[in-house]
Amino acid sequence: MDEWLNQNRREYELMMMVINQFLAQGFYPVPTAPAQAGHYREDHTQSILELLSSFPESHIQFPLQVFSLGPVYDPGYGRWAETIDVEILGAGGAQHEVLALELIMRLIATWPNLASGTLMVLGHLGLLNQVLATESVPDVTAAQILAALRSGNLVTAETLMTHMAPASRRLLMSQPFAEFLEIFRKILPEADFEHLSRLEKVVHQHVETRWDLSLTGNWSYYTDLVFSLYLKDVGQPVLNGGRFIQDIHGRAWQGVGFTLYLDPLYQAVRQEMGSLIP
Repeated sequence: MDEWLNQNRREYELMMMVINQFLAQGFYPVPTAPAQAGHYREDHTQSILELLSSFPESHIQFPLQVFSLGPVYDPGYGRWAETIDVEILGAGGAQHEVLALELIMRLIATWPNLASGTLMVLGHLGLLNQVLATESVPDVTAAQILAALRSGNLVTAETLMTHMAPASRRLLMSQPFAEFLEIFRKILPEADFEHLSRLEKVVHQHVETRWDLSLTGNWSYYTDLVFSLYLKDVGQPVLNGGRFIQDIHGRAWQGVGFTLYLDPLYQAVRQEMGSLIP
C-alpha cells in the first residue's frame, strides 16, 4: 500500500510540475466536462472551443493561450487516458507552430534524463496536399488517401498512391530532415523551405527528428504542421499535436495545440529515474 501511495503521490507531483510550467508561461486553465449529453469527451480541443464560443468575440483577446486537463476516452481501445491539452489560439499561423514546438522543448528539458533517446516525428498536411495536387491526384482519391493515413491503414494508402512518382511516395517515409528536404526541393521548389528549416532547428537542437508526410494526426481538423513525440522505450507517443482550424457554431477558430499523455510519461520516468517514481 505504501509503495502504491508513494507512486501516485510522485506522479501527481510530476503532473503539477508540468501544469505549473504552463501557468508560469502565461497559459490559462479552462475546465472541460468529461461527458456531455451521454457522450464521452474524446478530445479536449473541441470541449475548450465549445466553452470559449459561449463568450462574445469582443471579450477574447488573441493570441489566447489555454490548457485543460483530465481524462479523455479512446473508443478504439475502450479506455480512458489522463491528459493535459494545450492550445495557442489565434491567427498566428506559422509563428504559432514555432511557439508550440519551443514550448514542448522547454517542457522536455525539465523531465529528468528523458531528452536522450527522445524522437519527434513531424508531418505537414499542407505540404502533403500540395504533393497530391502536383501528382494530379483526383480530389476523391486524395480524400481516401488522407482517411487511410489518419486511420493508420498504410497498405490502403500505398495502394491508392501506386501511380505517384517514387520520389513523392518517399516523402511518406520517416527520414532525417536533410534527406526529406532534398526530395522536396525537386518536387515543390516553391515551398517555404525557410519555415521548415526553422521548425527543424527548434526541435533538432534538443531531440532527434524525423519528417514523414504519412503522419497526418488523428483529427480531421488539422491543416498544416502535425507532430508526435516519442520517449525512449515507450511504445506509444507521449504527445500529439498540430495546427488546426475548427468551426464551432459558425465561428471559426484556428491555432496550434497538443495533447500530453500522462501515463506514457509516467512510464518513461519510472524507467529512467527510479529514484523519482519507484
